[in-house]
Amino acid sequence: MACEVLKHKIHNMLKTGYFCDAKDFVDVSDGFDDLVHIVIVSRKFDGYTMGGRGEIIWNELFKHLSNEEWGHVSLSIGMLPEEVAIW
Repeated sequence: MACEVLKHKIHNMLKTGYFCDAKDFVDVSDGFDDLVHIVIVSRKFDGYTMGGRGEIIWNELFKHLSNEEWGHVSLSIGMLPEEVAIW
């Protein structure tokens, strides 16, 4: 299980920073072992490729987390609202 303090820090940093719009969705969850997964759904990804979306997310992480902290992030996904399928 990932560190709850780190997950909370990442979520708050993203929601009070680049992804602060009320419609931006940020989920930070447990990955394997002590790793963290991040999923963001935002209109701010309009016009970006998957690689470009990842770059936006990682730039935010690099700005605000120590090397040790961002080293615990094993997955980050940026999606547009219409790319999310709800069953």
